Amino acid sequence: MFETIAGIIVTLVMTVLWGWASLTVTMLPTSKNNLRLKSRKTLLVWVSCIAFVVDLIWCLLVMSQFVRYGWLFVEGIIKVIVPVMLIGHLPVAMYALPKLRSIPPTQQESISVDTLAKVSHPAMVIPFYAAAITSVMNVFSHIFAQPVMPSMYELVQLPFLLLLILFVPFLFLKRKYRAVRRGEFAQQKRGRELLRFGLMCVATTSVVSTVMVVHVLAGIQSSKLPEASDMMNHHWIDEGGGVPTMLSDHQNHGNHSDMVEVAALTGDLSAPADSKFELVAQQKEVTLASGAKIDAWTYNGGIAPELRVRQGDIVEVKLMNKDIDKGVTIHWHGYNVPNAMDGVPGMTQNVVKPGQSFTYKFQAKQAGTYWFHSHQLAAEQVVKGLFGSLIVDPHSETEIDEEEFTVMNHRWETDQGKKTAFGYEDQAQWKQIQSGKKVRLRIINTHNQSQKYLLQGTDYQITSIDGVPIQDPDRLSDRTAFRLGSGGRYDVTFTMPDRPVLFKIGDYQDDKKPSMIFYPDAPPANPSFQAESDMFDPSQYGKPAQNEVTSATEFDREFKMILGNRMGFYNGQIHFLWTINGEVYPHTPTFVVKQGERVKTTFVNKSLAEHPMHLHGHHMTVLRKNGEQVMTPWLTDTVNVLPGETYEVAFVADNPGMWMDHCHNLDHAATGMVLHLMYDHVRPSYEVGTKSGNLPD
Repeated sequence: MFETIAGIIVTLVMTVLWGWASLTVTMLPTSKNNLRLKSRKTLLVWVSCIAFVVDLIWCLLVMSQFVRYGWLFVEGIIKVIVPVMLIGHLPVAMYALPKLRSIPPTQQESISVDTLAKVSHPAMVIPFYAAAITSVMNVFSHIFAQPVMPSMYELVQLPFLLLLILFVPFLFLKRKYRAVRRGEFAQQKRGRELLRFGLMCVATTSVVSTVMVVHVLAGIQSSKLPEASDMMNHHWIDEGGGVPTMLSDHQNHGNHSDMVEVAALTGDLSAPADSKFELVAQQKEVTLASGAKIDAWTYNGGIAPELRVRQGDIVEVKLMNKDIDKGVTIHWHGYNVPNAMDGVPGMTQNVVKPGQSFTYKFQAKQAGTYWFHSHQLAAEQVVKGLFGSLIVDPHSETEIDEEEFTVMNHRWETDQGKKTAFGYEDQAQWKQIQSGKKVRLRIINTHNQSQKYLLQGTDYQITSIDGVPIQDPDRLSDRTAFRLGSGGRYDVTFTMPDRPVLFKIGDYQDDKKPSMIFYPDAPPANPSFQAESDMFDPSQYGKPAQNEVTSATEFDREFKMILGNRMGFYNGQIHFLWTINGEVYPHTPTFVVKQGERVKTTFVNKSLAEHPMHLHGHHMTVLRKNGEQVMTPWLTDTVNVLPGETYEVAFVADNPGMWMDHCHNLDHAATGMVLHLMYDHVRPSYEVGTKSGNLPD
C-alpha cells in the first residue's frame, strides 16, 4: 500500500516537473538575448535533472513493489507503463539535453538564426512534451486505469495514443521551425508565444477529446449487460491448469448427456421438516432505539429476524414477497446448502416477485453462527434491511453458554442520517450478568466495510470464525481489538468477572457507535474505553486446522484472482470499476473444476480498497498470506484481502453446482467484481437480465 500511495504522489510531482520543462523549452526561442537564453537553458537542465531523479524514485518504488509483493503486482506496470515511459523520457536524456548543452556559449547579445533553429527544432521540443504526456498517462494509470494482465491491445494502446497526441504539437513546431530557418521568425514577445502555446494545447486537447468521445461511446455500448444470458463466460473458461474438463469444448458443453442442471441439485427433499419458518419480505417503517426512523425492507416486518435450529435438522423456510417490486431471494451466507437452495437469482432460482413464494429446504449439517440475506440487487436490498441470522446449535453441547447475544451490526439510512446499530439498538445497552457466568457474543458484520470491535474489562476467546470452531483458542487480553470483514462472523466468549465488561464497535473514542455494557451488580457510572494495544490475527491463533488441503503438496487446479480498479463503464454508466483479472462481470473468467478435486485460489489485491472475497457453497482453508505460510491455517467463507495483500486458500470441490465467488462489499459486486465457479458436469437452468428480472449482485 505504501508503494501505491507513494507512486501516485511521485507521478504527480513528475508530471508537474515535466510540464514545467515543456513550458520552458517552448519559451526558449522567445528569449530577448543570449543571456536570457542561457538562464532558461540552465533552468531547463536543472528541472529536467530533478524530474529524472523523480523518475528514478518511481522506478525504485516499482522495484520495491516487485521485491515485496511479487510479479503479479507489477506485471501491468512493467508491460504497459514502463515501455511508454521509456518512449517518452529516454529521448530527453539521450538527445534533447545533450543537444541543448552542445549549443556553444557566445558573447554576442543577439541570438543567431542558427541558435534559434536549434532550440526551436521539433526534435528538441517534442521529447519534453512526450515526457510530460507520458507522466500524465502514468498518473492516470495509477489512479484511474490500473493495468492488470494486459492484452496486446493494451500494450500498444498508450504508445499509439502518445503518437496521436504529439502529432498536433509537431505540426505547430514544424511550421515555427521553418519560419526560423527562413529568417522570418523574430524573437516573439512572451505573451504571443504563450498564446501560440495555448492554441497548440487547445488543438491537442481537441484531438484527445475526440478520442475520448469515441472511447466513451464505444464503452457505453460495449458495457451494456445483455437482456438475457446464463451466468457463465463461455469465452473465458479457466481450468486452472488442470486436466481438460467437460467444458473444454465450450461450444458444445450443453450436448453432454451426463450433465445435470442446477435446478436438479436440490439435495434430498423427501424427509419431513424438523424446523419450519415463514419469512415475508415487505416494506415497513422501523424505529431504532434512538427514535431514528428507517424506511426499511424487512423479513416479517422486523429487523434481523433470527432462525434457530439444531444441527441435523431438516430446515424448511418459505419465502413470500409482499411488496418488494424488483423481487427477493434468500442466500444462506456461509452455509453450504445444495446448489439449488443457494438463493442466487438467475443462477440457482428465479427471483421471487411480489405475490410469489419459494421454499428452501436443506439439512442443517453445519453448527455455528451464520446469516442470510437477499441476493437480488443485494447492494440495495441488504442495505435496506433484507437480512437475518441463522443460528445452528450443535448436536450436543460440551459447554453451556449461560448468557448468549446475537449481535448483527448494520449501518442504516435514517431520517437522522446514517446510524450504526446492533439490531434496533443504536445506543448503549446495559446488561446485568451474574459474576461467573459464561457469555457468548455471536457477532455478524452485515456492513459493506470491515468493522473494528473492542471488548474490555476481561480476557476473552474467539471460539469460532465464520461458523467453524477454533481448536484450543488462546486467551486474548482486553486490549486486543479484532476486525471483521463484510459478511464475517466471530463467536466471542468470556466469563463474567466481578466488574463491568464493555463491548463496542468502532474506535474507543467514538461515543456515537453502539455499545453493550455488562455488569454484575450496579451499573458503572461512567464506563469508558481505552485504546487497543494489539489487533487479533487469526493466522496466529489456536490450533492449526488439519484437513485434506492443509496436507496437500499439489493441487488439481490453481486459480488466480487479481483484484484491481479502474474508471470505466458498467451497463452504460460511468463507474469506478472493481475488476477481477482486469475485467468486470460478465467478462470475468469462469473457473471450472471437477467434483472431488483439490482447488487452490490466490487472491492478489492490487486495488486501493479492501475486498472481502466470498465463495458460495464452500469453506476455504487459508494456507498462505503475503507469500508466507500461515502459522495456524483456518477455515472461512469470506477472506478480507487488504490493499497490497495476497492470500492463498484451498478447498475440496465437494458441492456440485454453479457458485458465485465475489467481493462482499456489495457495491463492488454491483459494478462487476463477480465471477463463477462451475463444476464441469453442471449446466445452467436460469437466465439473468432484465428479461427475466433476475438481477444478482
